[in-house]
Amino acid sequence: MIKAVVSLMCGMLVALALSASSTATAAETKMDPVAKENCIKACNECVRACRECLIHGDCPACDMTCLTCIETCRACVALMEYDSPLAKEICKVCEEACKQCAAECNKCADMPHAKKCAEACKKCEEACRTLAM
Repeated sequence: MIKAVVSLMCGMLVALALSASSTATAAETKMDPVAKENCIKACNECVRACRECLIHGDCPACDMTCLTCIETCRACVALMEYDSPLAKEICKVCEEACKQCAAECNKCADMPHAKKCAEACKKCEEACRTLAM
Protein backbone atom coordinates (compact mmCIF):
# COMPACT_ATOMS: atom_id res chain seq x y z
CA MET A 1 0.00 0.00 0.00
CA ILE A 2 2.73 2.47 0.96
CA LYS A 3 4.72 1.62 -2.18
CA ALA A 4 1.66 2.29 -4.32
CA VAL A 5 1.11 5.66 -2.63
CA VAL A 6 4.77 6.59 -3.05
CA SER A 7 4.73 5.57 -6.73
CA LEU A 8 1.60 7.61 -7.30
CA MET A 9 3.16 10.62 -5.56
CA CYS A 10 6.31 10.36 -7.68
CA GLY A 11 4.24 10.31 -10.83
CA MET A 12 2.24 13.31 -9.68
CA LEU A 13 5.42 15.24 -8.86
CA VAL A 14 6.85 14.61 -12.30
CA ALA A 15 3.57 15.59 -13.95
CA LEU A 16 3.38 18.76 -11.89
CA ALA A 17 6.94 19.72 -12.71
CA LEU A 18 6.40 19.00 -16.40
CA SER A 19 3.22 21.02 -16.53
CA ALA A 20 4.86 23.96 -14.78
CA SER A 21 7.36 24.67 -17.50
CA SER A 22 8.52 22.62 -20.40
CA THR A 23 10.02 25.48 -22.37
CA ALA A 24 12.58 26.88 -19.92
CA THR A 25 15.91 27.80 -21.45
CA ALA A 26 19.30 26.98 -19.96
CA ALA A 27 19.81 30.62 -18.99
CA GLU A 28 16.46 30.69 -17.16
CA THR A 29 17.26 27.57 -15.16
CA LYS A 30 20.86 28.30 -14.18
CA MET A 31 21.19 28.05 -10.41
CA ASP A 32 23.72 29.62 -8.10
CA PRO A 33 26.16 26.74 -7.44
CA VAL A 34 26.53 27.45 -3.72
CA ALA A 35 22.78 27.75 -3.16
CA LYS A 36 22.25 24.59 -5.22
CA GLU A 37 24.78 22.62 -3.14
CA ASN A 38 23.20 23.92 0.09
CA CYS A 39 19.78 22.86 -1.17
CA ILE A 40 21.00 19.38 -2.12
CA LYS A 41 22.51 18.96 1.36
CA ALA A 42 19.32 20.23 3.02
CA CYS A 43 17.17 17.87 0.92
CA ASN A 44 19.35 14.88 1.78
CA GLU A 45 19.25 15.74 5.47
CA CYS A 46 15.49 16.16 5.25
CA VAL A 47 15.17 12.69 3.69
CA ARG A 48 17.20 11.19 6.56
CA ALA A 49 15.16 12.98 9.23
CA CYS A 50 11.84 12.04 7.62
CA ARG A 51 12.91 8.38 7.40
CA GLU A 52 13.79 8.40 11.10
CA CYS A 53 10.43 9.97 11.86
CA LEU A 54 8.70 7.22 9.88
CA ILE A 55 10.67 4.50 11.67
CA HIS A 56 10.14 5.82 15.19
CA GLY A 57 6.84 7.62 14.88
CA ASP A 58 3.29 6.44 15.22
CA CYS A 59 1.29 9.25 13.68
CA PRO A 60 -0.56 8.62 10.40
CA ALA A 61 -0.62 12.32 9.49
CA CYS A 62 3.14 12.62 10.04
CA ASP A 63 3.71 9.41 8.09
CA MET A 64 1.92 10.74 5.01
CA THR A 65 3.66 14.12 5.06
CA CYS A 66 7.03 12.44 5.67
CA LEU A 67 6.51 10.09 2.72
CA THR A 68 5.56 13.00 0.50
CA CYS A 69 8.53 15.00 1.72
CA ILE A 70 10.98 12.12 1.18
CA GLU A 71 9.90 11.55 -2.42
CA THR A 72 9.77 15.25 -3.22
CA CYS A 73 13.24 15.83 -1.80
CA ARG A 74 14.63 12.85 -3.72
CA ALA A 75 13.15 14.17 -6.96
CA CYS A 76 14.46 17.64 -6.20
CA VAL A 77 18.01 16.37 -5.65
CA ALA A 78 17.90 14.27 -8.81
CA LEU A 79 16.79 17.17 -10.99
CA MET A 80 19.29 19.60 -9.46
CA GLU A 81 22.20 17.16 -9.82
CA TYR A 82 21.94 17.06 -13.58
CA ASP A 83 20.80 20.69 -14.01
CA SER A 84 17.37 19.83 -15.31
CA PRO A 85 15.43 22.73 -16.78
CA LEU A 86 12.66 21.72 -14.35
CA ALA A 87 14.82 21.99 -11.22
CA LYS A 88 13.41 25.35 -10.15
CA GLU A 89 9.86 24.09 -10.46
CA ILE A 90 10.53 20.98 -8.39
CA CYS A 91 12.25 23.21 -5.79
CA LYS A 92 8.95 25.09 -5.46
CA VAL A 93 7.05 21.81 -4.97
CA CYS A 94 9.68 20.62 -2.49
CA GLU A 95 9.43 23.88 -0.57
CA GLU A 96 5.70 23.29 -0.10
CA ALA A 97 6.10 19.61 0.83
CA CYS A 98 8.69 20.52 3.46
CA LYS A 99 6.51 23.32 4.81
CA GLN A 100 3.59 20.91 5.26
CA CYS A 101 5.77 18.21 6.82
CA ALA A 102 7.37 20.67 9.25
CA ALA A 103 3.95 21.91 10.33
CA GLU A 104 2.65 18.36 10.88
CA CYS A 105 5.73 17.10 12.71
CA ASN A 106 5.78 20.21 14.92
CA LYS A 107 2.49 18.95 16.34
CA CYS A 108 4.44 15.97 17.73
CA ALA A 109 7.56 17.96 18.69
CA ASP A 110 7.55 16.42 22.17
CA MET A 111 9.06 13.36 20.46
CA PRO A 112 12.73 13.90 19.53
CA HIS A 113 12.48 12.30 16.08
CA ALA A 114 9.51 14.51 15.15
CA LYS A 115 11.25 17.63 16.41
CA LYS A 116 14.38 16.78 14.41
CA CYS A 117 12.25 16.09 11.34
CA ALA A 118 10.43 19.42 11.64
CA GLU A 119 13.74 21.27 11.98
CA ALA A 120 15.26 19.52 8.94
CA CYS A 121 12.12 20.19 6.91
CA LYS A 122 12.19 23.88 7.82
CA LYS A 123 15.83 24.17 6.70
CA CYS A 124 15.04 22.37 3.47
CA GLU A 125 12.00 24.58 2.88
CA GLU A 126 14.19 27.67 3.21
CA ALA A 127 16.93 26.25 0.95
CA CYS A 128 14.39 25.32 -1.72
CA ARG A 129 12.73 28.74 -1.52
CA THR A 130 16.11 30.30 -2.41
CA LEU A 131 16.16 28.37 -5.70
CA ALA A 132 12.45 28.16 -6.53
CA MET A 133 11.06 30.00 -9.51
